[in-house]
Amino acid sequence: MLRKAERLTVSDIEGLSAGKSVFGTLISMRYKPALKTKVSVTVSKKVAASAVDRNRIRRRTYAAVEKVLGNMKNPAYAMLMPKKEFLTAPFDTVCAEIESIFKKAGLILLSL
Repeated sequence: MLRKAERLTVSDIEGLSAGKSVFGTLISMRYKPALKTKVSVTVSKKVAASAVDRNRIRRRTYAAVEKVLGNMKNPAYAMLMPKKEFLTAPFDTVCAEIESIFKKAGLILLSL
């Protein structure tokens, strides 16, 4: 889990409406350049009706994002929105998908 200082606040998320979007098969990302990298994960009830499943998706996403944050070349605010298929995907696939999303956005330097 990311530290609280590394997660977006409500006011940070509101500012993302002026940002850009990147889409993948398992997850979508909304981002904008910033002075410091902060990440947030949003899981809707349409993706997982049960709070247990939503929390599991959120924890898996944060765990995969921690691996990518070390290779960031451009700091940005990023909000990740997993899709329904995310819950049943293997963790290695999740990590690869998140890495590819950050590559598409031009935010990471090297592959892991």
